[in-house]
Amino acid sequence: MFSKIFCALLLTALTVSASPLEARQSCTQTYTVVSGDTCSVIESKTGISDSQLHAQNPSINSACTNLQIGEVLCLGGGSSSGCSQTYTVVSGDTCAVIESKTGVSDSSLHSQNPSINSACTNLQIGQVLCISGGSTSGGPPGQSFNGLATFYDPNGGFGACGSPLQNGDFIVALGEANWDGGAHCGQTVNVQFQGRSFQVTVQDLCPGCQGANGIDLAEGAMAALDPNYINDGVISVVWSFV
Repeated sequence: MFSKIFCALLLTALTVSASPLEARQSCTQTYTVVSGDTCSVIESKTGISDSQLHAQNPSINSACTNLQIGEVLCLGGGSSSGCSQTYTVVSGDTCAVIESKTGVSDSSLHSQNPSINSACTNLQIGQVLCISGGSTSGGPPGQSFNGLATFYDPNGGFGACGSPLQNGDFIVALGEANWDGGAHCGQTVNVQFQGRSFQVTVQDLCPGCQGANGIDLAEGAMAALDPNYINDGVISVVWSFV
């Protein structure tokens, strides 16, 4: 009888011990443990505090000696922390490089990621950074903006949203005033000019766009919108998020 009870308890224990490898369903952000990870390494990579890490993952003991490779940890659950877009640090990244890639300002990058020191010397490959949060200022779908449109040739280079872009693509680069830290990447924009209307996709940032609501179209999109674009150069358009 005792042996049966012991076996049942052992089976239950084994079942419970496997559960930390799966994040709970209410978790909004996770991290998978890799070789060499400790609690302090994970906290440095992700920006989560030690108390939060343990609170979100009660299976971790106080000394953090029972992490398992492949274990999925919860970094956030329930209501979100307000971060609507993240960026994962890769080899060669610096704060300046990340800011250039994403369009986030230096002050915003540091304020949203307090784990980054003032000299930005403690970034780690695989670290997950918050690059936007809260409501965006780009306006709701359907809200129209009057702005100046220019064109450019991306020539296969990578846009600020992270995808390679071609000159003939129907894509648009938003000005800094509407960039919102890249929150609109992949969103459709409707552009109108002299009775013509075309839809393009947000894929890039235009730091030098003209005016508060200026946009920069890839040459293919500009040619479709304005057949006389070479002579016109800069045109006045009405655009809106779809």
